[in-house]
Amino acid sequence: MSRLIFLLLLSLSLRVNADDSPTVFRGATIHTAEDAPIENGVLVVADGKIVAVGTESDVEIPENAETRDVGGKVIIPGLVDTHSHLGVYSRPSVRSNSDGNEMTGPVQSMVRALDSLNPYDPGIRMANAGGVTTANVMPGSGNVIGGQTIYVKLRGYTPEQMLVEPETVLGGLKMANGENPKRSYGRKGQAPGTRMKLAAMQRAEFLKAQDYKRKWDAYRAKAATDVDATPPEVDLGLEPLVEVLEKRRTVHFHTHRADDILTTLRLKKEFGFELVIQHGTESFKVLDAIAEAGVPVSMTVLDSPGGKQEVVDLIEECGAELASRGVKVLINTDDPVTESRFLLRTVATAVRGGLDENLALKSVTLHAAEAMHLDHRLGSLAAGKDADFVILSGPPFSVYTRVLQTFIDGESVFDWNDETQQRYQVGGFHLQDSSQIPSLPKPLPTVKQPIEPAAPPRVAQPKDSDTEFVVLAGRLYSVASGPITNGAVYVKDGKIVFAGPQGDLPDGAKNAPVLTAATVTPGLIDAFSVVPLNGEYNIPADQEANEKSDPNQADVRALDAFNPGEPLLRYLLEQGVTVVHACPGDANVIAGATGVFRTHGTQVESMTLKFPYSMLFNLGDAPKQAYDGKKPQTRMGTAALLRQALNEAVNYQRKLKLADKDSSKKPDRNLKLEALADVVSGKTKALFAADRADDLLTALRLIKEFQLDGELSQATEAYLVADEIKQANVPVFVHPVMQRVGGLETINSHMSNPLFLAEKEIPLALTSGIEYYVPKTRVVRYEAAMAAVYGLGVDRALRAVTLDAAKLLGIDKDYGSLEAGKVADIVLYDGDPFEHATHVTRVVVDGQTVYDRTARQPIPFAHRWQISAPAVPCCNW
Repeated sequence: MSRLIFLLLLSLSLRVNADDSPTVFRGATIHTAEDAPIENGVLVVADGKIVAVGTESDVEIPENAETRDVGGKVIIPGLVDTHSHLGVYSRPSVRSNSDGNEMTGPVQSMVRALDSLNPYDPGIRMANAGGVTTANVMPGSGNVIGGQTIYVKLRGYTPEQMLVEPETVLGGLKMANGENPKRSYGRKGQAPGTRMKLAAMQRAEFLKAQDYKRKWDAYRAKAATDVDATPPEVDLGLEPLVEVLEKRRTVHFHTHRADDILTTLRLKKEFGFELVIQHGTESFKVLDAIAEAGVPVSMTVLDSPGGKQEVVDLIEECGAELASRGVKVLINTDDPVTESRFLLRTVATAVRGGLDENLALKSVTLHAAEAMHLDHRLGSLAAGKDADFVILSGPPFSVYTRVLQTFIDGESVFDWNDETQQRYQVGGFHLQDSSQIPSLPKPLPTVKQPIEPAAPPRVAQPKDSDTEFVVLAGRLYSVASGPITNGAVYVKDGKIVFAGPQGDLPDGAKNAPVLTAATVTPGLIDAFSVVPLNGEYNIPADQEANEKSDPNQADVRALDAFNPGEPLLRYLLEQGVTVVHACPGDANVIAGATGVFRTHGTQVESMTLKFPYSMLFNLGDAPKQAYDGKKPQTRMGTAALLRQALNEAVNYQRKLKLADKDSSKKPDRNLKLEALADVVSGKTKALFAADRADDLLTALRLIKEFQLDGELSQATEAYLVADEIKQANVPVFVHPVMQRVGGLETINSHMSNPLFLAEKEIPLALTSGIEYYVPKTRVVRYEAAMAAVYGLGVDRALRAVTLDAAKLLGIDKDYGSLEAGKVADIVLYDGDPFEHATHVTRVVVDGQTVYDRTARQPIPFAHRWQISAPAVPCCNW
């Protein structure tokens, strides 16, 4: 009820000025998306429209205007998301809210997103909190033809109020090819089961539409002179296809793989429809074909490749390469695949890939509006356009920037200073008791970019065979102490000899080869991951994290499924992750033994740092859903199963002790009981993965009852029971800060959870957690960056993925900081390590360079078809 009251109050919110007199925003840097940024600019708004925008000298301030000082801030146009499922896949993501795919048949031209749109979806308010003002809300990609999309402004409380009608088109039509429709129907023995059939079905529908249109054209011609002419029957499924043929409806085509993109272009050419390529993951392989067709590409930019075969060749440079060929680049959220509140952050990933910042901003403003035929009203800040704009705390693509206020038609739809609205940006909006929600500090100031020092003259870079070298850093984070400007690290024989100010380098280092970087940190540590147990293809052949034969898998070991050759493991290494705590998945109550491993190597034995580290126990919804008709089906059933297994382990341990005195009483070997006996004896840690507060309390109860050496993982609602966790003296491996606010397990996710726990002095580390679709893994550097800006601060956030993580995992003697005597695991960056656009330039493991970004060979255009990851088995032999 409280949420409904809030929404009603929001609907009555004041315009920027209650009496509709002009409002002037002065002093901000204004990015119009049309011209160069305006420093110390002026924006005049009245009656929901932009009256003027420009410099102080160019804009005449109306006498009756209210003036707002926004000095030091940045104003950009409202963001336009060209691919979203807001309102058709509402939060929480439970079955009753799943209204994006009508899976009763592969052709669904008749269905309309409008009829599934839920204006009360909290995701819409989350999008406002991320600066999104307009979206193309679409059906999903499970069907060959998925249905009609709707272009909406994210305001109002009926679809009709939200609808924004283009001047020249009626909206969009969602189509899809590739894996999704194939998988949806092929596995049921229905068409389409192949790409051939998929294209044939789409072609057949357009041929029907041509015939249908021909009949209606003939009827209209005849009716002009014959009042008794009989019209054809109306076919609601063919009507939208005719609108496509007449270019009154744009085709938004879900397509990833290069060959599928070419099929899409082939259909466009054959039937002459207007097209927007959606996703276009492998667009970089067919640049010229896309450019020749003059088709924009709406990219879904992810933190990692994988999740399905079509996206394993994801590269962050794709947008830049498209732009270099003159292709109009758009960037979307595909919400909830990436969340709308992070759209600017998603765009920053493309900037890291080389996309010009001006084009990057246009990809979610002017160019996006043009693709939806809405640029006459929105997409840029110009006189006469709708007053859709966003006030930011800093530069659009900086991690340190927050959305402070979002306006649609001159009305504020998000205000950071309103604590209730603030929750839609940081989390906790679902909670009724606001006293339970962590308070937030003000936005961090943008960290001054470090400058990479020049290498000394006549000093070479180290060769692969060199065991001694120096790293010079514009800013050195040793983590053992505070950051050092103009720092240095001296490495010899795989160990750190010195880390500190350059002026204090020992004499022995003066003739050593030199590497340089803007920033240097220790190797990053991911304190909970399912990589490489689960691989990037997301097919049975590379999914090893969940052994779904019984809810008690105490005898299974992550070590036996650790694949050193998994491409995702290499990907994490290239992001600076040198140590990973590899864990089984979340399907089983007793999931198996976890371990701590290096990310570089060829054999698991040589990569192992600590095994076993812990026994993983899962609480919550996932183990309840894993086995149909088999225990556990409830949370109390889960707890009972765990208690029984631990009690059996206690009894087994007693038998072993008795056997020490009388060998005839020695019990038979039992791998499950042996593994659990090590847990109840304290030899192996007990790691409880849970999200909800009640599940975390159950974990604490079990830890106390069986006197376990316990830890918590994920812990989405830990901030609600932080006092209990503190009292139990239990550390926490915290969930990814940007995890989806999706189902009921994570609906109360809060980005300041790490801050809240840290302030309670609860030991913690940050993790990438578990992902089962796309992206297939998260990256702890990016998660730590968001933890930093939402309260944890740069130093503590970095410690949470280095030294603090190493301490929790028991490897801090050798890892986690840059100190004399420790293993030389070092990461070099070309900027602030937490900025979205910063690259990892080099990774050193055991004193040897294992990744050098400058050594990456550019892929010749002609060879791009061959860059896929190694082939995987396709068939049952």
